[in-house]
This record gives sequence, structure tokens and C-alpha cells, in this order.
Amino acid sequence: MTGLWRLLEQAARRARLAIPLLALLATMALCRPARGDAAPTPAAGAAGGAGAAGAPAPPGPRPLPPIPGAGKVTVVAIAGAIDLGLSPFLERVVAAQGEGDLLVLDISTLGGRIDAALAIRDALLRARARTVCWVNPRAISAGALISLACDVIAVAPGATLGAATPVQLGEGGEMKPVAEKIVSYMRKEMRATAEAKGRRGDIAEAMVDADAEVPGLDEKGKLLTLDGAQALAWGVAEVQAGSEAELFGALGRPSPGEIARPRPSFAEELARFLSDPTLSGILMTLGMLGILLELYAPGHGVSLAVGLSCLALFFFGHHVVKLAGWEEIALFVAGAILIAVEILAPGHVVPGVVGAGCVALALLLALLDLERVPLDIAWHAGWLPRALATASVSLAATAVLAVVAARVAPRTRFGRRLVLDTAIRAVATEGPSGSSAAPASLASAVGRVVTAGTDLRPSGKVSLDGRRVEALSELGYVEAGARVRVIRADAGRLVVRAIAGGSGEEAGA
Repeated sequence: MTGLWRLLEQAARRARLAIPLLALLATMALCRPARGDAAPTPAAGAAGGAGAAGAPAPPGPRPLPPIPGAGKVTVVAIAGAIDLGLSPFLERVVAAQGEGDLLVLDISTLGGRIDAALAIRDALLRARARTVCWVNPRAISAGALISLACDVIAVAPGATLGAATPVQLGEGGEMKPVAEKIVSYMRKEMRATAEAKGRRGDIAEAMVDADAEVPGLDEKGKLLTLDGAQALAWGVAEVQAGSEAELFGALGRPSPGEIARPRPSFAEELARFLSDPTLSGILMTLGMLGILLELYAPGHGVSLAVGLSCLALFFFGHHVVKLAGWEEIALFVAGAILIAVEILAPGHVVPGVVGAGCVALALLLALLDLERVPLDIAWHAGWLPRALATASVSLAATAVLAVVAARVAPRTRFGRRLVLDTAIRAVATEGPSGSSAAPASLASAVGRVVTAGTDLRPSGKVSLDGRRVEALSELGYVEAGARVRVIRADAGRLVVRAIAGGSGEEAGA
């Protein structure tokens, strides 16, 4: 009896141990899918970062357009900022391509000027050759616009594309958001560019405006930047390539025996340098200052040559980068002529005012690209205010420097030689005619009040004891007939100073 009880007790203990194991096996059997059932998989839209139920799946890479199997192959490297010096170079390269040619842009940029990117975009949309943009490894902001304007987009491993919302630099160099009008303008440009090449316009808009949404790819409130895999999955890019050889292979193009790799010309490099905003302001100031000094002291030609050279460099640089046309140059020349008329024949006022306005307007227009960027967009983007500031500072600096030069130059040895060059030559060629007083007799005239026999601009003649004597006005223009005081005698000429408000002192005429 005792043995039987022990056997029952052992059997019960083993049953208690087996019950949890049996329960576990039963649970596993119930959870196991039936034969032939597929396990659940992630949503197809996960490649775009949106795995929500019902999100549209990415369409995959776009079909590759026909790539010419023969013809010229050109590869252009675009690295660094997109600036005004780059656009004329790329416009020239694109225009040189013909039907059946292949143009590859090897791009790596964080962006740059909108007007320069728009110029390049327009040239690419008009291109006769097949255009390929190889994002190697990034095309951000203005670079994204250029990429979308190409027939084919290829991405390197780790490539990024997008973030094309316009920004402007603040006073401390920090990035600041721009007005909604500029965002709307660039949003339309990006969409139109993408759709012109058969790409989705909503994806291009989401690269500019954080409020744009692409279901399954980008949510509202986030600016869209695609990596290489997303660009391929969503039909923005066509192929992937990690090297130039892989690129031609992915394009199905036989490896070209010869590849043209053009570089900017000297003129384009020089224009890129001369169109820098700081240098532009310096050239404007020196150019106008040189012309004013020549009008103030005509005859020697040095200041005129320097001034015209500076202005020629200014307009050359801005003409090459498509900012200054012949209209702006003609407007500036007309303004300079009117200012010269006012200085040489003072008293009319109107020519001087109109001339100054023409000069200021010509310089202002030479700093803006209003052909591609509307005036209101240029204003909200800050380009027009900066151009106004540059032109205003240049004109103000010119006026200040001209006054300083007029006061200081006659007191320096070099300035006296420069300003009185014409007067010295006139004295030397007069000979013994007796129309000019001898140097020894001029010293006795110091302190006397005499009459200006001609206009002093600042050089001319004064009447001294019935004779005409070469003289120089110490402080600029003096009308004929005005009374002046002799300050000193110097090398066969008198230096005189106008008497303000007239004087009752006797003249020495």
C-alpha cells in the first residue's frame, strides 16, 4: 500500500512539471501561421521614410532616356559656390554642344546665387545635347535646381539632393529665412524645371517649401532632402555610379576614347573676380574719382586714365556675367557727359542733376539681373537694397575723396606738380612776349588782391598791374572777374584764394 502511494505521488509531481511545458507548446502551435501563409512585411513605402499604412509605394528609378552612342563627350566639374562667374562659362559650354553629344556635369555644391542658378538652368533646358548631372556627392539648394534641369540624374554613393529653400545672410553672417514671396517664386521655378524633364513637381516643391507634403516620402513641416537611395526609389534619379567609368557603364554608353574637359577662360575668371561686390564698389569709387579730378585739374590725363580704366574693368566684369548690358554702359556715358557740362559751364544745375542720376542708375542696374529675377523678388531677396547701398556708398566716398583731394593735393609737392601741369606748360611756351610776369616780380604780389582774368578751373590767369599772370585757385573753381587774394608765388605762377562775399579792398589790377 505504501509503495502504491509513492508511485501515485511521483506521477503527480511529474504531471505538475509537464503542464507548463504542454501549455507553452500549445501556445506556439496556435500562433504558428498556417502552411502557405506569408509573414507580414514592412510597408513598401518604408524606403522613403514613411511606413504608415496606406502610404503610396515609391515608383522606382525613372526609365533611362536614349543616350547617344557616339558623338562628343564633355565633362564639366562644378565644385564650390554657384556664383555669377560660373554661369557665363556653363552657358558657353552648353551652347557649344550639338545633337548627339553628351554633356556631364560632375557637381558637388552647397548652393549659391539664385540668379546664377537660373541662368544655368535656362541654358540646360535649351541644350541640344543629352545632359547628365552626376551628383557627386551633393547638390544642395541652387545645385538641386541645376540637377533637375538635366535629362539624367546620376547619384554617387552617399549622395544628397534637395534643401533648395532660398536664404539670405544676416548682419553677422548667419542664415535668415526669406520672404514668402521668394519661397513661392522658387517653388514654381523648381516645379516647372522638374516637370520640363518629366519628373514629379511635388517632390521638387517639397525641396523648397517645408509646407509642401509628399505622401509616403515627406511630411509637412520638414524640408525635403533626398539621399541617393530615395532619389532612385522615387524616380528623381535614374542611375547610380561611384566613378566615371561606372557612370558611362550605367548610361549604356561605350567608354569614350576622348573626353573634353573645358575650363573657364581668362576673361571669365577675370569677370568672376571683378564682379565681387566689394571690388565692384572700389572700382566704382576710383573710376568716378578719377574723372572728377581730371575735370577739376584738366590737362595731365593721369587721373582720367586711372578713372576710365577702373570703370572699364567694372563694366567689363559685369557685362561678362550678364549683369551690365550696353544700355547701362550708354546710360553711364551720357551721365558722365552731362556732369562734365555742368562742371565746365557751371550755373545751369539741371545737367549736373540729370547726369548724376544717370550715373547712379547705371551703376545700380549693373549690379542687378532684372532680366531673370523680377524687381519685387530682387527687393525681398535683399539684392536691390544691397545694390542701392553699394552704389550710395561709392558715390558718397567719391564726393568725400574729391573734396579731400582738392584741399590736400595743392599743398603737396606731387599734387602741385600734377594739378599745375597745364599751367607750367603754358608759362614755358609763352616766351618773352611779356604777357607773364617774371618770377622775381611775382613775390611782391603776395598779399595783394587781384582780379581773375579768366575762369580758374583751378588754373587760369589773373590781372596783375595790367598784365596776365598764370595763377592757380587754392580751393577749386573761381569765375572770371572775381576778386582773389594772392597767397604765394611759386615757380612763375601765383596761388590765389577767392575772397568770400566780396571785399572792399583795392585790387592790384
